[in-house]
Amino acid sequence: VSGCQSVGLEGYAYNATGKVFHIAENTGVLKYKLFQVSKPVDVFTPSEIKKFASGKGNASKEDMYDAFYRETNVPLKSFFGVDGKDVKSPISDIVDSFYVCKYLRHTVYESSPN
Repeated sequence: VSGCQSVGLEGYAYNATGKVFHIAENTGVLKYKLFQVSKPVDVFTPSEIKKFASGKGNASKEDMYDAFYRETNVPLKSFFGVDGKDVKSPISDIVDSFYVCKYLRHTVYESSPN
């Protein structure tokens, strides 16, 4: 966190399955550690990030990947040896992280009156 002014996180997906309690516990620790070093945290809903990235608040992982690829021309699927439309972790995590960072910049820095 050295050198950054604030941190953006994607909020919980309430329909998520799996180790949601582990995710919640780890996120709580992360937020506490950021609080200790006085770093502001902005939490965005998954639908905010999806709408920002693709224009649709209910975008699929494939829609998000397509938006990422159109914008960056970075073929993450090729890097990870994935063929076809199947987009899953870590590719979807990288795409989501990219758009969380971009949305943080858009909302906090580009929209501020400074």
